[in-house]
Amino acid sequence: MNAPWSILGIGMTADVSAIRKAYAERLKAMDVDGDVEGFAQLRQARDHALRIARKMAAVPDAGNEGDVAEDGAEAEADGEDAAFGPAAEAPLRWTYAAPELRGEWSGGDLAARPGEPDQSAMLGRMAWAAAAAREGVSGAGIPLTTIDPFTAPFLPGNHAADEALGLRPGESPAERLSILLDPEGPSAGEPLTEAEVRQAMRALRKILDDAAQAQITRAQQIEDWLAEVLARGWPRSAPLLEDANTAFGWEREWAAHDARPGVAFLGARLRGYRFQQNVLQPGHRYHKAWNELIRPGKASLLRFLSGPSQGDVEALLRGVRKNFPELETHFAADRVASWERGSPVKVGLFILLGLVLAAVLMLAGNPSRDGASLERDTWSAMQTAVPEAFGEGHDSSWLWDKQPELAGLLNAQTRNLLENGAERPAVVAKVVEIVRGRSFLNGRELAGNDLDTAMRLRLAQLRAAQAQSDAACIRLRNTGVLGAAIAVPDAIRAEERRFAAHLADTGKLGKPQDHGERSAMVPGDLIDQVVGATRLSRDAVKEAMSGKGDAGTGCAVTIALLERTLAWDGENRREILMTL
Repeated sequence: MNAPWSILGIGMTADVSAIRKAYAERLKAMDVDGDVEGFAQLRQARDHALRIARKMAAVPDAGNEGDVAEDGAEAEADGEDAAFGPAAEAPLRWTYAAPELRGEWSGGDLAARPGEPDQSAMLGRMAWAAAAAREGVSGAGIPLTTIDPFTAPFLPGNHAADEALGLRPGESPAERLSILLDPEGPSAGEPLTEAEVRQAMRALRKILDDAAQAQITRAQQIEDWLAEVLARGWPRSAPLLEDANTAFGWEREWAAHDARPGVAFLGARLRGYRFQQNVLQPGHRYHKAWNELIRPGKASLLRFLSGPSQGDVEALLRGVRKNFPELETHFAADRVASWERGSPVKVGLFILLGLVLAAVLMLAGNPSRDGASLERDTWSAMQTAVPEAFGEGHDSSWLWDKQPELAGLLNAQTRNLLENGAERPAVVAKVVEIVRGRSFLNGRELAGNDLDTAMRLRLAQLRAAQAQSDAACIRLRNTGVLGAAIAVPDAIRAEERRFAAHLADTGKLGKPQDHGERSAMVPGDLIDQVVGATRLSRDAVKEAMSGKGDAGTGCAVTIALLERTLAWDGENRREILMTL
């Protein structure tokens, strides 16, 4: 076995996938930092083997094993210091000659028509494969499937759901990803919403699949394009970096002196993003310091009593400024300035004087204000929005203590909206929308009373949307978003607040997880109940469950199925609810 095959540990092959797999296995077993020369040889062997594979694949007469072996050996000799000399036996024909056409052939002229353009070579034309094949209805049940756990189409292929998620007929994954990460788009300054993250991940996975199956030149084009799009789309592209890095192995290139600029940039950003995700975990050393610095407003004069230590805050600031300077934008400037003035213990007399002065000003009813800064406006808006979302008796401090990740998200959304000129009611409505969405998505993953409560609230929301219009009902069914213009009965709002507060208190209102495709079989008896409740024909119900038909029928079937399933004690109850 000759190099590069001996280095890769495989025999000579034209299978690009086998070469990549062998390279990946050798790379996993290698200490890259301790064996730099070996890593360089492994990469050269991979590149050399891929060049040989391309030449082997280009030989027209694939059935002639002697020709393929000869061509591969000659291609291999191109990159090796092989001794040149006369061959022991002359080849039957020249390696690069045209293929021999065996058998009887007409002596007439051969005509050929120009081929069609290779659509696979155009990045913008990558096909968007359907998430699931459409299935018919047979037997006593209807297969109930959702493409994504965060949407609720009743059967695969629901175009209304795809449109609600931002997909357009004929739009490629590359086009969708470019639109979502456009640095000049209307939402360029804001992080991706949870719905946009799901769209972007769908598109990214399809692009990565195309790259894995493409030839080496095409795969390199996709990789370079994706690196540029993710770099230009930072920081909105942050949730996508881990998957892209895993697929292309960019982490091996970050520290190289000849690293591509886009990959080097993404490497620095991803290291910062990883640190941010780690520091958000309660067990991290600087978790309390991070939560302290991202709170709006100035630090408390008595922060040394219950807050993080001065040393931890200073260490966090030094580390962020040295290694991840982009993360400092998450910190509140007023609070950082307060901590940088030093420990309040060292200036106890001034603290005492400040407390006395503050008490006097409060008693006088004339609090000192230096203008409505953005941080103060954000804090004030959050103080209004949190009780509206969770009920009276809950404020920002409670939310920071129970669900710091959600508090940070709501604080960032509030700040962005205010900075862009939004009014207080719009900010409150956005906070309520996010909390309502998380309550539903996380609640339906639970069991017992929590699951039933989440789905009863969903049913009430669908009915409220139906009262406005069938289109609003379908929009809620497909996206999970209940518009601010839709009025919800007071009793339902009170129950929404109570349920959201319960989930937050028990730590169950974190970031929703993508659990993949869900499916369930709806029993025939339950289908009969839906038919009876809607007074529609069985064919009309089947059509509505397939995502077809008009909005009125689809809304009626959705509500009837959810209502009857909540009262259902038979098989597949939980599975059906988790798809709705």
